[in-house]
Amino acid sequence: MGKRVSQGPSLGNESRKRQKVVHEVPTSEEVHSARQLVQLLFCDQDLSKARHGLQSFKLLLDHLTIPETPESSQHWAILRQFLDASAPRDAQDPDAVFVPDIMATWALAAQAGNDEVLSSVAVVLALLVKILSQVLDMRSHGLGICRTLLQRKQLELVAKNLSAEKSKSFIISPTLRLIREAVSFDGGLLASAFFRARKFTYHSFSRNMRIKFLGDGVEDRKRSSTRTCAIRLLISTLRFIPWEAKRELLYERDLAAALTSSIKDDPHYLVLEVLDGLKSHVLLDKKLPVETKGRLLNSTTLSRFALLYSYTHSDKAQSRAIDDAVHEFLMAACTTPGAGVLRSDSGLYPKGINVTVGHMRGSTFDHNIGLDRIVWMDKFADEIPVHNSTLSEFIKTLRPWTSTKQSELIVSILQGAPELIADYFMNKKDFSFEPKLSATWIGYAALIYSTMQLDLPPFFGQKDEYAPVPPPISIILDNILPLTLNQKVLCKCLSHDIKLISFFATRILVVALQKLEVVLRMMKEASLTSGPVWSEASRRLMEEFMQRCPSLSYVTTNFRRIPEEDSLSREAASRLLRLYYHIVPQIALSAKFDVSPLLVNAIQRLDSNKNSDQNEILSLMELENLVVIAKSSPGMRWFAKAEQLSVSPFTALLRVCVNAPKNVPLGPLEDVLTFVADEHDIFLPASEGLKPCHLLMVLKTLNDRINLATADGFWAFLDNCLHRCSASPIRYLESVQELAPDTRTGPLTATIHEQLPFAVGLDSTTVGIVKDFVSVYTTVARILKENKPLLKTLQKTIGAQFDDALLEDSIFKKTLKQDKRSQLSFHHATADDTRESSSGTVGEIEDDGLMRLISGLDPAEPDNSALIKWTSQSADDIVEEGFATALIRLLVSEHVSIRKEALTNILKMAEKVKHSTYEEREQVWLLLVELAETCRETVDMGPVPGHIVAFACRALDVLKNPLHCLYDKVNVFLTRGPQWTLDRFPLLYDVLQEAPSRDDSYYAAVAWLLGYLLESLRTPADLALFHKRRVYERILSLASNGYMRSPLRSVLLKILYRTTSLEGGSTTLITRFGIISWLEAQQSQRSSKAESDMLRALQKRLWETCDRGRIDEWSRKGIGLVMSD
Repeated sequence: MGKRVSQGPSLGNESRKRQKVVHEVPTSEEVHSARQLVQLLFCDQDLSKARHGLQSFKLLLDHLTIPETPESSQHWAILRQFLDASAPRDAQDPDAVFVPDIMATWALAAQAGNDEVLSSVAVVLALLVKILSQVLDMRSHGLGICRTLLQRKQLELVAKNLSAEKSKSFIISPTLRLIREAVSFDGGLLASAFFRARKFTYHSFSRNMRIKFLGDGVEDRKRSSTRTCAIRLLISTLRFIPWEAKRELLYERDLAAALTSSIKDDPHYLVLEVLDGLKSHVLLDKKLPVETKGRLLNSTTLSRFALLYSYTHSDKAQSRAIDDAVHEFLMAACTTPGAGVLRSDSGLYPKGINVTVGHMRGSTFDHNIGLDRIVWMDKFADEIPVHNSTLSEFIKTLRPWTSTKQSELIVSILQGAPELIADYFMNKKDFSFEPKLSATWIGYAALIYSTMQLDLPPFFGQKDEYAPVPPPISIILDNILPLTLNQKVLCKCLSHDIKLISFFATRILVVALQKLEVVLRMMKEASLTSGPVWSEASRRLMEEFMQRCPSLSYVTTNFRRIPEEDSLSREAASRLLRLYYHIVPQIALSAKFDVSPLLVNAIQRLDSNKNSDQNEILSLMELENLVVIAKSSPGMRWFAKAEQLSVSPFTALLRVCVNAPKNVPLGPLEDVLTFVADEHDIFLPASEGLKPCHLLMVLKTLNDRINLATADGFWAFLDNCLHRCSASPIRYLESVQELAPDTRTGPLTATIHEQLPFAVGLDSTTVGIVKDFVSVYTTVARILKENKPLLKTLQKTIGAQFDDALLEDSIFKKTLKQDKRSQLSFHHATADDTRESSSGTVGEIEDDGLMRLISGLDPAEPDNSALIKWTSQSADDIVEEGFATALIRLLVSEHVSIRKEALTNILKMAEKVKHSTYEEREQVWLLLVELAETCRETVDMGPVPGHIVAFACRALDVLKNPLHCLYDKVNVFLTRGPQWTLDRFPLLYDVLQEAPSRDDSYYAAVAWLLGYLLESLRTPADLALFHKRRVYERILSLASNGYMRSPLRSVLLKILYRTTSLEGGSTTLITRFGIISWLEAQQSQRSSKAESDMLRALQKRLWETCDRGRIDEWSRKGIGLVMSD
């Protein structure tokens, strides 16, 4: 660059002050003809005249923007004539120049440095192109002007305007408007061309986006700032250019930062345009690469968008609030996989670890490894590497306690990226959750609660199956109970005087325990396929959770100090107690907690809450929770009268069930009543005869006729009968044998028979109610095949008779049968489905064939009293009388304390048998110790697999009888090794594939095997193991044997029926084993009507309990057509 030319010597009299810039107001005149307009716009060296002509033209264009006026047609005619006159002769010539006088004036003004004319030209051209875009027949003129702007000379003029000093917004802003109108003209026809010329058309673009309005308040929409014009140009460009050009634009340096730098100060309408434009033309553009979208949406820009949650320049004229718009935008940006921010992760497995091979200390990977050999297992207690680093940084800048929308955004992000849950709370150290009632604490507590309610990713984040090794225990625990919630803080919250704080802590612990139950179930499923390392992880997780959650004393203290009128808090606290007993019984059973007084108070409180439906329902839920706890309490005296109650707790619960609203489900309450009645031998242990559910039906039927709520005398009579029956069950069982031998009559009927003579002396009202009770009771008992002469004796004592209306009521009879068999659904239900019936509800069964299938199908429930009953028996009686079998069955108990006690007692029993004189003591001892060794590690995690327990019970029956056909095979199996494999079926292949010990014993061995398999099938986990070990294929092939008798085929069908009662069982049978075709083939081969009925009923049962949507898709609706036929 050469030296500047000298301006001559300084005379010393020049002013040292900067000259004041004066902007003269432009003059204008009305335009009456096109000739006049051509003369006004003629390029003149006198730029003041040029400015006058441009201002006059702008005045004409302003008239055209006003709605229809009398002069509008004249103005449009002038514009058309002017454009026709100034159009080039060859409009298709690439060098053709439209409105040449304006373009020449622009060049002259740029050469002379006249800012006013430069601004006027841009204003006029922008307005002209905008007006022409609205008139279809002037499209050619508009396109001509836009193409003229793309010529090199005009592009240089555009770039000169855009690069003007920051203070000259009056030049930059109209130029940006001009480019925006040209880019948008005719649906963006020339948008790509303008973008290709971005060296000129987008010159200083990022800088111009930073030139914001500096006045007070919010800028006027009619006088847009340079930043507003630049941003609107950006949005229009993104709208019209193709994705390849869009990618190049978004990669422009500093673009995202300039766009969001001061967005919180932008006017309302502009913020809406930005959010809607970016969402429509960037986030939802499926062709645009994810990496490009991520270039725009980094953690800094996301944080700046989040500032709009507290936007302060709202415009009431706008229909949408800014916080709603930005929330919608951020939700789409952060939770949509293709939006460029959310990356795929590996769930609870941190970034960078290899879970397929596993990094082990020592030798190569082995399924029997321990957690101590996984090198990364304990490395993530302080820092967790994540795939979604952008989201990790972004959510830490949000303030969820100030806005529910921000809290909702965080929860949605954590739901989409589960790996961030532990990372977020680990790094959120500025809030300790120390109890302090403030808006911040409440907002943060609500966030924690919502986060804890999120479901865990399937397979802990793996795609199709569980990994060989579990995720780090610390990460699993932080997903269940965030790191902020340590034991000290939770204890303080539970003990706090402010009700809301203790209520929040209670709800949080309830969710944590429910989530822990889900995790333990998932880890148990994983252990079946991936080895014992998952079992070890489950135990360690339980230990660490117990160290973080409060002891039971804090929970019980909190429950006791809740006012009786606060039903909502009492229900939540009782539910927490119930979960402690159900999920972490180690904590619950170690505390000395007597539930009896609380249960009595809850029963009494029901009467005081009758006036409020909501309080009554909450009180019923509280009572239900306490009853379930009492079921696990060995010191609970169910049939002893309490001081505050006129009857025993058991009778009081019967009264509650009878008087409860009909729309309130009482399943758990009725299940506990059934359990207690069975424990105390109130009814027959067989599947037939009167049951607790039938007694409830009797009472409800009676309550429909007589209001039993005030019948204290009747309840006292019934309570007396129940108390006597529970106190001496053997006495009444013997009485039944004397009064009605070889019948289905239960002990309660015998007790009522004994006590009825004393009831005759009661007051007349009570005698009348007892009479009606006996009528309904004996009618139900007669339908259930109890001894009819004995029932008539009951009626004769008090002058009752059978209720003919009930005997003739087919619906009532059907309901009785449904209730009699509805217990199956409870026995097949999993531990977490306490409020739902199982997928195969037997209550809907009407078919006689299916009735035959169900008979004797109810699996034996564990008898907790077996823990102590065996101790007083001899070794012979322990084995022969079934005490050993009852103790073994406790290994499937849902309570870990009972399972542990059972395991300990099995070892003690083994020693007692070994040192006895029992003839088969060596084999029985070997069976018991091998069983204990097999289950030693399993009892802490959950119930022992059903097939192990079933085999042990059946094998014990074999060992009792040396003449049994499988005696040799069982002994050989016991000598193979000290442990049994948990995921294999003992003797399955020995029976089916090897020759029998005796020639005539094959079918006897098959019958033993089928009975053992039937008893094994209890839970969905058992179903998975049946499928894994191909059990169904083997037993279904047995049916092709033409010599197999009907009883054996019936047992096989019972196995299939029980499969349908498990979740997913019917669908698995249909899709994996073609069971519908198998059943049709069996029907064609069977001549017996009873067996054909069972096959048809089972086929119907399969169709009713399967996932029909999946089956229709799998079979292309073929199965549905078969069933309809």
